[in-house]
Amino acid sequence: MAYIGTQPKDVRSFGRAKFDFTATQGQTAFTGADDDSKTLGFTNGQIEVYVNGILMDESDFTTSNGNTVTLASAANLNDVISIVAMQTDIPNSDYVPASGGTFSGNITASGTLGVTGAVTAANGLTVDDDGATPLTVDRATSDGTVIDVQKDGSTVGTVGTQGSRLSIGSGDVNLNFNASANSMYPISNPTTGAVSDGLIDVGAATARFKDLYLGGGAYLGGTGTANHLDDYETGSFTMTMTGESTGASLGYGVYVKVGNICHFNWYSATRTISSAVAPVLTGLPFTHTSPYTGSAYASVVFSHNTYVNNSASGYINIGTTSIYPTANNSSGSTITAIGSKYVMCSGSYYCD
Repeated sequence: MAYIGTQPKDVRSFGRAKFDFTATQGQTAFTGADDDSKTLGFTNGQIEVYVNGILMDESDFTTSNGNTVTLASAANLNDVISIVAMQTDIPNSDYVPASGGTFSGNITASGTLGVTGAVTAANGLTVDDDGATPLTVDRATSDGTVIDVQKDGSTVGTVGTQGSRLSIGSGDVNLNFNASANSMYPISNPTTGAVSDGLIDVGAATARFKDLYLGGGAYLGGTGTANHLDDYETGSFTMTMTGESTGASLGYGVYVKVGNICHFNWYSATRTISSAVAPVLTGLPFTHTSPYTGSAYASVVFSHNTYVNNSASGYINIGTTSIYPTANNSSGSTITAIGSKYVMCSGSYYCD
């Protein structure tokens, strides 16, 4: 590019301030307020001086005190002396250092900001977006750490990928999230996905979780069918008594069901038995079943019984919710006693 006068030393874009003075005849020194009442100020060595638009060589003027320019040759009447003060420490919006640099103020990018190298944020990083994903982190090609969480320069935890699955954890305590299997499980190495079997506790003696909600069961002490606990519940129930005058479901019963076993206690309270018939108590909370082929009765103990005078035990038949008292030391039936009677019984039986 051709220039009138001396070529500028630096054609990069700088922040700058321009001061225009209209000279008097023979004036050499220019300082103070310019034609626009702006007070001249500059850094020595970082100015350009123009006389009627022609750039002066550094030998054509001197500077002093950061506020005075003195021409080597006196100006003529009405010459326009323009002094441009460079502000090289404040780049304008068109200048970004190509080989590195420091910005002392805020930077606003209205478009996409592409960074090839690492980004270091010394005073925190806030990522915000409205109605879209604010932050995407992508590890290409290999499995491993995507986010390294540190304290005082040392890793305390990681978020990573393993086999296209998310892993998160610390040291050898990690969780792997397997969406294709609808499962998550512990792993000891978040990069290789090495499974951690029976090594990691959930909670501690003095750091317990509150409630556990399961749609299925729990395997306790093993992984076989016999270790599967799929139900636990408690409740209350009433029963009917053959020979009882009202025929209503009565009494006070409670039960605890653990898996396929129901434990129960029932007390009839005093009831009026009006007819001597075969004694049957009906209304257990679950139907008695059996894991075995053929019949399998469950036994019942009567702790106190005036309902049947000579019975201290009974049984529950398969496929029923009924207790059948039996005569002492006999499998035969007996007959209800007439009058105000009661019965207390307890037992355990298999159910679904």
